[in-house]
Amino acid sequence: MLATIDAAHNGTLTVTVEGLDGPLRDNVLAALELNRFAGKAAPEESRLRWLHNDAIRQINEALQPFGYFQPVIDATLERTTDGWIAQYRIQPGPPLKITTVDVQILGEGGNDPAFQKLLTKLPFAAGQVLDQIQYEQFKQNLESLATERGYFEARLVERAIQVNLQTNEAVIRLHFDTGPRYRFGAIAFKQDVLSLKLLERYPQFKPGDPYDANDLLKLQSDLGSTPYFSQVQVNAPPDAASDTAPVEVELEPGKRYKYSAGLGYGTDTGPRGRLKMEQRRLNRRGHHAEEEILLSTVKSLIGLNYMIPGKNPTTDEYALTAGYINQNYENQDYELSTIGGGWRRQDGDWLKNFNLSYQYERYQNPDSTDNFATTDSLLLIPAVNWTWIDADDRLNPTRGLLFGFELRGAATELLSDTTFAQGALHLKGVYAFNDTSRIIARSDVGATVIDGGIDALPTSLRFFAGGDASVRGYAYNSIGPTDAEGDVIGGKNLLIASLEYEHRIWDGWSLAAFVDSGDAFDGASPEMKTGVGLGVRWRSPVGPVRLDFASGLDRPPGDTFRFSFSIGPDL
Repeated sequence: MLATIDAAHNGTLTVTVEGLDGPLRDNVLAALELNRFAGKAAPEESRLRWLHNDAIRQINEALQPFGYFQPVIDATLERTTDGWIAQYRIQPGPPLKITTVDVQILGEGGNDPAFQKLLTKLPFAAGQVLDQIQYEQFKQNLESLATERGYFEARLVERAIQVNLQTNEAVIRLHFDTGPRYRFGAIAFKQDVLSLKLLERYPQFKPGDPYDANDLLKLQSDLGSTPYFSQVQVNAPPDAASDTAPVEVELEPGKRYKYSAGLGYGTDTGPRGRLKMEQRRLNRRGHHAEEEILLSTVKSLIGLNYMIPGKNPTTDEYALTAGYINQNYENQDYELSTIGGGWRRQDGDWLKNFNLSYQYERYQNPDSTDNFATTDSLLLIPAVNWTWIDADDRLNPTRGLLFGFELRGAATELLSDTTFAQGALHLKGVYAFNDTSRIIARSDVGATVIDGGIDALPTSLRFFAGGDASVRGYAYNSIGPTDAEGDVIGGKNLLIASLEYEHRIWDGWSLAAFVDSGDAFDGASPEMKTGVGLGVRWRSPVGPVRLDFASGLDRPPGDTFRFSFSIGPDL
């Protein structure tokens, strides 16, 4: 370390510290007051000598937190033709070794698993060099944990480091009395928009349960994520007279209605527009609804969802649904009307959907004259859709895995025109090799068992491949079984695989190279179509923005060059 001070009349001061490195040297340099004058006018000689003489004390104090209490310090201050040289040659001496660690948790917290877990992570042990910084940090951890777990009367009844400089040994004694653990008191909600019966289903604790600050944070988060409130504040001040912490929840109602609209463009759908309205509080029981209209050149829809909170409103919700879809695209036209209901449950990392819908679909099938004839279909379809996601970041993961499956079917014995069973699996994984490189792999597999041929399966239930989220380099729904005229009519089965390598080049910008392959087919042997390409990625605040340039290697139906654009989370 070299520090210089330009002095108008006292020359330049040079400070050197030798014999130390790492944290010891850093702490000594930070403790030396001489360094405060770096870049400033040097003090007068008397002040300079006083600081130099006091440097011995400062160095001793700077080394003690690391267990060095007997350093040998050779300090010199010399005047030169250019100014002054202050030099400190330091031998830290023998470190103090810990011989005894006596840490005890007294009071009710002695049997608390959280404190027992903390004791297993003691940062110091017999035989180690004394480190007072770790000692102080552990004391803070004890006090923080006590506050978090409701031991509001906790105190350190003994805290000492006994040092024997003759034997270079240290004894740590730390006795922490937690006192009693407070309990949750009555829970009061301050609002006038929802029924108390509904709000009382949100806390995952009840009066009389042991206090835990994490329960309060979860309650605040759960209420804040509902559509009902714009602001949520949860307080639980301790009451020493009763050893309880009454819970006060202050709720500020949000806007009752929300409207949104948007315009966009998708390479699969073309230009599109969207209108959405939300009724966030239809009644005091927490029912809410949303209506949506989506218009595009390929597919347009109208949807209605009426949601009802479940027994546990943080994880369960029931829905009544109705919708209409009109697709007009490459002889894959259909009109679909649905009405139904469902139950959605968040179970840990699993999002579980159970649905029952009754649908009427009018779709096109090729007839014996190679033209298309209209076919009507009525189906009562029970369906299950489960998705599991584990990721360090949903928007831009460095490690993550998605697994999902769908099962649905219908039977002629149950108000349906056709008997079929269909399943699909979805896999996607992200793995980063380092800060700049990662791979993204995905696969989709689907299979259908049906009485009769593909003609009996409505178009909306058939499998197609090709497009931005399928096999890039091929147009939307351009891969699959064809009729006599070469029009893609969809298949019973699906197989898609994709591998992508992404390399960050600057800040939030990356380049990607990928290969996709897949097919929609009727038999047991797919004829895989492959696309390759390059892409640009930008990590925007709303998720990755992807711009891809791909080529379909199997022509037709692959394109020599195809552009695709998408926005959304990686998982």
